Amino acid sequence: MKVHQLEQLYKDNRNRLKEQMRKQEKERLERVRQQILEEQQALYEKKLQEEKKARERELRLIQDELSRIVEQAAGLRAQIDSVLEEEKKD
Repeated sequence: MKVHQLEQLYKDNRNRLKEQMRKQEKERLERVRQQILEEQQALYEKKLQEEKKARERELRLIQDELSRIVEQAAGLRAQIDSVLEEEKKD
């Protein structure tokens, strides 16, 4: 082979190698980007679940408090009715 042909072969191979390296880097970056997106999605879903559990706990506490208030109201109502009955008897 002539020197010119060898030089051209070298340049072609070097360019192919550079292109292959660029392609591999692009694929690596895409994989990293996809992994980051998946991790963000997992974190978002986890946070969403935690928020849902927190709201359920809060709702349960509110329901318990409302039940307690209703029971107190029923007890007070019974006391009032009892006092009113006694007053009617007198």
